[in-house]
Amino acid sequence: SSQWNYQNKFYLLEAEDQYSNNDIENAKSSYTKAILSAREHKFINEEALACELAGYFYLSIDDKSTAVDYFTQAHEKYHEWGAFSKTSKLYEFVQSE
Repeated sequence: SSQWNYQNKFYLLEAEDQYSNNDIENAKSSYTKAILSAREHKFINEEALACELAGYFYLSIDDKSTAVDYFTQAHEKYHEWGAFSKTSKLYEFVQSE
């Protein structure tokens, strides 16, 4: 199996693990790596998910501005992927914050 096929998933799992262990700086780096890897290999849905989870992460560490940026990117990618119900739910969530 090719590394590029699962690399973004590995980085996303790594980010979530680091986040749950309060390793904030490494989590930031791993979310970025997950997003960039998914983007590079054109995994639109996985880029959307990584952006959404990064948004929740930044919201939890009280960086609302960065969170909104990631939620916006997630919204755009979910829309590009055709997940219109997801875009609506994400939009509603961001508006309620």
